[in-house]
Amino acid sequence: MPNDKDEFTTAWNGRDSLNRIELREDQYIASRDEPLSRFRRFLTEGAAGKTVWSLYGTAGIGKSFLLDAFRRLADRAGACMLQVDSRDFNHKGDLLLRQLLKLLPDESQARSDSSDSWLTRLGRLAARGRVVIALDTYEEMGDLDGWIREQFIPNLPDGVLLILAGRYRLKDKWILSPALRERIWFMPLEQLSGSESAAYLRQCGLDDEEWIEAVCRKTGGHPLALALASVVRPQEDWAGKSGDWAEWFEQLAHIWLREVPDAALREVVETAAVLLHLNREVLQAVLDRDLDDGTFGQLVSLSFVRKTERGWMLHDLMRMATRKQLEERTPAHFERLRGRAALYYAARIREAAPYRSTEWEVGELFYYTGIPLIRSLLQAYSRGRYTWEPVTLANLGEGEAYMHRRLEEATPLSLSGMDPETEEHFDEYVSKEEMTLTIKHLELRNWVELDPQSVMLLRTAEGEAIGLAVIVPIHRGTLPALSRDPFAGPYLHSLSPSERRQLEAEPSGQAGWFIRTIDYADWKNQDMVLEAMYLMFSYMCSGGLFFASPPPMEFFRMSHLNLGFQPAAGVVHQHYDGKTPTPTFVLDTRRDKLESFLRFVLRRGGLPDELDWWSGPGSRLTEREREVVALVFEGLTNGEIAKALFVSEITVKKHVSAIYGKLSVKSRSQLIKLFSGKPRIG
Repeated sequence: MPNDKDEFTTAWNGRDSLNRIELREDQYIASRDEPLSRFRRFLTEGAAGKTVWSLYGTAGIGKSFLLDAFRRLADRAGACMLQVDSRDFNHKGDLLLRQLLKLLPDESQARSDSSDSWLTRLGRLAARGRVVIALDTYEEMGDLDGWIREQFIPNLPDGVLLILAGRYRLKDKWILSPALRERIWFMPLEQLSGSESAAYLRQCGLDDEEWIEAVCRKTGGHPLALALASVVRPQEDWAGKSGDWAEWFEQLAHIWLREVPDAALREVVETAAVLLHLNREVLQAVLDRDLDDGTFGQLVSLSFVRKTERGWMLHDLMRMATRKQLEERTPAHFERLRGRAALYYAARIREAAPYRSTEWEVGELFYYTGIPLIRSLLQAYSRGRYTWEPVTLANLGEGEAYMHRRLEEATPLSLSGMDPETEEHFDEYVSKEEMTLTIKHLELRNWVELDPQSVMLLRTAEGEAIGLAVIVPIHRGTLPALSRDPFAGPYLHSLSPSERRQLEAEPSGQAGWFIRTIDYADWKNQDMVLEAMYLMFSYMCSGGLFFASPPPMEFFRMSHLNLGFQPAAGVVHQHYDGKTPTPTFVLDTRRDKLESFLRFVLRRGGLPDELDWWSGPGSRLTEREREVVALVFEGLTNGEIAKALFVSEITVKKHVSAIYGKLSVKSRSQLIKLFSGKPRIG
């Protein structure tokens, strides 16, 4: 964003040592207020003990651009900034000193390039004013990293600021020494917010607000992506299906992939781009082979790969750019990878349900099975901001206050979004009256008293109530009240006596759940929407009957159908407004119906309807391990398997040991009993 107007005017009027291009560049510095302010404080007050700055971020995030801004500020303040790119010299200590020596003021008076001469002149310079040394693309310094840490920094004159700018945060030996660690200020560069991105694009001359919105959404606020996209002008097909979008996606992926020159590692990166979240196990399943420690370590150390609570993720733009290239260039290969990922998570759900919550695996499965609305939400989701808390009689007042606030603050709403990969749009208008239907006629106290597990509040980290869910366990103790409820009763009364008896579980357990409502304060807040969706995911494959009768709105109808719910035949009521027919949606994953649900989701995602043995526990095995298992089923000994596969018997024993470990079996007989059918190779 533009700097302060007065500062800009002062600089312009005193432009003897500046040029118009540099002043114009100042106006393009967006959302870097903290590092710029800190650098200004250094110029006026000194480094205050933090004499080594670790400036880091993924490719194209704006590190070099920020260093240029530092240089301009230093020039105006009369300070000396020496900036060197690691790619401009061979990585030896004396060559770095020689490179820096050339940049010192009055270099023509210096006849020696020795380290003594360099340090002497640098000391004199630091005594007269501020001195900054900036080393750019630091990730490519290689062996010189140790020399800089152990010899260069200890000999720097007091007060000299050293900025190390690269893709990675300083770590390992840099932070093992407390004395060195306390001198480092870590300066991560992040993407720009929506408003900051829009301001930057307007600075670039874009004035079509619809186009600006599309660019902000597409780039996610990544500075390089914004810069590339800013030269794309709106076409008739402005939504992004023209070749221009593909061109800058290509450029972006090319820039990032410079970090991955090794062909084998690049294959792993391309496979990882198909995945939303990754770990070693799912990568091996999708690659269909083992992944050694070194290769996996290289992958997760790349600057565009970040750690999450569930493993790792590629940077959103890197994932989309690489995935798009893979899908366009090798579509059949891409579909195989996507299919393996979906089958892997389906297998995980089969193994876990109903023994533990499978909300995570269900979310991942939906990402790979191609529903635009759900996928667009899942890939933008970051959990941890909100938590669900049970409502009891003690905090019932907070739940009722939330409902009262929601009713008072309800306004009409336009819902819209786009799948950033397929460009598919969805739009819906919701009236003010419809915005209240999720909590209208809701007697919260009745549900809290009926079963203490029924009601939950969604809270922010600060404790504010921003959402409410009423999901009632179905058992012998709740069935009478549910049968009287105008929203649950129509479905329960449609069941046969035998079907009804199946729901009469003991109160200590449940046969399923009825969703009376899931509501949140801001329907446009993606994190709130996803918290509600993951709450549903946590119940969906738990081996019970799950049903709901949401307000008669297209948004709710499509959401339930996309999640695999089916309309209950002939079950309709009009209790929301007294006139609009409202259906009930049912999802049944009891016993063998879980498999039917998984097959429905996979089939809808374009994957095979009939799943072979390898989509179950065998999905974790490599191709060679599958060959070994198939020969075990033929009754061959380890020696006979070795001859059949042209490997040593020791190698076969290693494969068998790995198979037992992956499938949690201890013998051949247990392995054979694990499957009812005979596996086939491949």
